[in-house]
Amino acid sequence: MKKALSLSLALAMCLGILAGCGNQQSTSSNTSGSSTSSSASASGEQEQIPADAKVVKFGNAGAIGEPAAETCQYFCDLANEALGGRYYFEFYPAEQLGNETTMLENLQVGLQEGVMTALDTLATYAPDLNILSMAFAFDSHEAMMAYLDSELGASIWETLDAQGIHVVNYEARKNPRIFFCKWEINSPADMVGMKYRIPNLPIYEKNATAMGATPVVVAWSEYPFALMQGVVDGGECAKEAYRSAGLYESAKYVAEVDYAYPVEQIAFSTQFWNSLSAEDQAIIEDCAAKAAEQHSAKIAAQWEEDKEFLINEGGVTFCDIDRQAFIDAAAPLGESLQSEGFFATPDLYDQTRQFNEQ
Repeated sequence: MKKALSLSLALAMCLGILAGCGNQQSTSSNTSGSSTSSSASASGEQEQIPADAKVVKFGNAGAIGEPAAETCQYFCDLANEALGGRYYFEFYPAEQLGNETTMLENLQVGLQEGVMTALDTLATYAPDLNILSMAFAFDSHEAMMAYLDSELGASIWETLDAQGIHVVNYEARKNPRIFFCKWEINSPADMVGMKYRIPNLPIYEKNATAMGATPVVVAWSEYPFALMQGVVDGGECAKEAYRSAGLYESAKYVAEVDYAYPVEQIAFSTQFWNSLSAEDQAIIEDCAAKAAEQHSAKIAAQWEEDKEFLINEGGVTFCDIDRQAFIDAAAPLGESLQSEGFFATPDLYDQTRQFNEQ
């Protein structure tokens, strides 16, 4: 009897183990299967990918919650809704596909389909875009956009297409660019000797030295830490990034000089773009235009709120600046950059002056 009872207990234990294994295998199988039919959105929620959709990898360097990343997600959501399941735009924020340089290279070799970056980042491929980053080259966003929309700017898009990068939209305005520092800066005289953060782009080095500062190359992701650790004393950025990236925490003096008027651009691999039907191209262009419009409106409205926060809660001082002194310091830049071959169009700076006069 005892022997029969022992055998019964052993059989029950074996059946329990086998059932557990079966459940574990089933769970594993379900998890594996879901990875091919769903995608984690920027908010962390799982989204179902249409069964027959071609996945389009779309990247951005901005962290979740930053304006650029929010605009990218909005654009991808619009495209997914409008394309009727033919394509699924999967957004990768925070340099998940690499930094901006890597993502642009990914477009060229087909490792990803789309990206949003600052337009002047593409100056590596189309040198005439260097003019967008030159200090005080344009008097307003309108003057800069008039240049980009002109016949003079048309060669830029042809140059980029030939290198595998097709720009769909460049109308997402950022706020103008400012200087900021750990001490008060009222004129370029206060920037002499300042360790000034720049990206690894020669035009920014030229801007820094024109103001008397000492340029130091630091990656964007390392910018706040470089300020905290004293690697740099300050630098420049678009106004909205000063708060959103936390730069104000270590450098609390701002010179609101509005020295350049940056925009974000949405681009795709030329090969991928050419594979689309004219109908789908038009849909994507429309979605990009809507995303750019929302981005521009949001950025413009946000600055007044940010400025109030920075002054009242962030302990930031907006310096009483002599803006003309900064403009005068930058005045020789145009001729200097032309003579050094910074632009594909030899007399580009001279030609762009006309857009400031319109």
